[in-house]
Amino acid sequence: MKLDFLTLAFILCLVFVMQVIVLIVQYNVNRAYRGIGWWLLGSGFMALGFIFMPLLTVKSLEILARIANPLVVLGQVFLYFAIIQFFDVKESRWRSIFFYALFIIVYYYFMYIDNDISGRTIVVSATVAVFSLMTAFKLYFKRDKLVSGFANFFTGTVFLIHGCFLTGNALSALLLPSVLSYKDLFETFFHVMIYVVAIVTSTLWTYGFIIMVNQRLNAENRQEREKLQQIFNTGPDAALITRMRDGLILDVNEGFSVLIGLGRNEVIGKSTLEISVWENIADRDLLIDKLNGNGNGICENLELVFKRKNGSRFFGIISARTMAINDRPHIISVVRDITERKLAEQQIQELLQQLEIERNTAYQNSITDSLTGLANRRYFDEVLEREFYRVKRSGSSLSLIMLDVDYFKKFNDKYGHLAGDDCLRQIGFILKTIARHVPDTVARYGGEEFSLILPQTDEKGAEVLAKRIRTAVESLSIQHLASDIAGYVTVSIGVVTVYPTGLASPEQVVALADEALYCAKKQGRNQIAIALSSCAD
Repeated sequence: MKLDFLTLAFILCLVFVMQVIVLIVQYNVNRAYRGIGWWLLGSGFMALGFIFMPLLTVKSLEILARIANPLVVLGQVFLYFAIIQFFDVKESRWRSIFFYALFIIVYYYFMYIDNDISGRTIVVSATVAVFSLMTAFKLYFKRDKLVSGFANFFTGTVFLIHGCFLTGNALSALLLPSVLSYKDLFETFFHVMIYVVAIVTSTLWTYGFIIMVNQRLNAENRQEREKLQQIFNTGPDAALITRMRDGLILDVNEGFSVLIGLGRNEVIGKSTLEISVWENIADRDLLIDKLNGNGNGICENLELVFKRKNGSRFFGIISARTMAINDRPHIISVVRDITERKLAEQQIQELLQQLEIERNTAYQNSITDSLTGLANRRYFDEVLEREFYRVKRSGSSLSLIMLDVDYFKKFNDKYGHLAGDDCLRQIGFILKTIARHVPDTVARYGGEEFSLILPQTDEKGAEVLAKRIRTAVESLSIQHLASDIAGYVTVSIGVVTVYPTGLASPEQVVALADEALYCAKKQGRNQIAIALSSCAD
């Protein structure tokens, strides 16, 4: 059976179209690989070139036939670019572009200036042969450790055969008599065989290129799996992959075996509940809820208690995320032992609590009179200043009581300082008992002198409280034979009630109370004096 030009051209067009479809699929899968796009462009331009060639017989479409051979040559150039890109060869494309531009000039010279079919045949065949042989050279001598040598050799041999055949075609066109018409050209052996060889070689080199791409893809996937396995196994923390539905363990690392005490062979195929790694079984449900609850399948830094093979417990922090294996949800989890950290945190917390207690104790000591347990002068000043400005803003009343033990120096001289200290303690206890309202403050002002700060207490209330204090001290019946007014301990009391809006400072309140106390002493002691204008005399 004799194959004519149109039949061969049609078959070749179908072959290239099928190759382009296959390459489009390959490009979508492995788009990240450099070179696939160039190969797709090369096959596409060659397909267009061979589609346009038969249009030479259609007068209205003859212009497309005139660019057919340049498209085929351009496709061959792009295949060369694909190989140098695939192997990441550092080579300038300008040399190839210059060579292709030179081809265009010569080719169209033999078309429009010196119309010579043989000349065009020689130029096209020689150019394609050069790029085919250059491609074969790159495949033979540029190795890729991720691609087998056989795939390189196979694909390179296909290009070599293609280049050699076209070299023979160029030589035959050069040596044989010039062809005067396309009809004579189509009947030549070499021209017919060009289509047969193109069908075979294009199919084989596309097949070889896809093999190289898939070999690299498989090698890279294998390397990635090995890297991930190394990361999985060499991490210091316990890592495990489990099935979400029932907790079945698919894999664990060495860190898991060290932490839990169970070897890999002891746990693979068993569930986490079966090997009892959870201190509380509900903790696994808690982990699942957190993975499902946030929408992204990630749970980070969940602190739980786990169990070892020997039954001992430890604090662990678990981070996990969901992943699909064979279209089923699984969990990859990483557990870190934080027992030492938790113990350290507990010790730090205990230390902080102790420091807080000591700080509070130190503060209380700094504001407390050690003899009576009442507030000291420092705290009295702080409270008075605070309350003064508070009631100054609110416009309410503030009362202050100051009292002094009568003839206390004589008491100390007669009964001694220990008895004097006991006397002051008893009076301090009486004061605390009487002034029980939350805002009231009882303080030892100094020596045998005491004071009471009474926020929001009016004149009548302060006077009633002062009378209760004087009576209560008398009821103690502490013997005081050295007193000039009674045979027991008594106190003199000064009371002042102010509305601070008209005063400038808390010291003025103290001065008024002190003035009232002075009046009480002046009037014979064991008295209560209310700060009035007569007290200034």
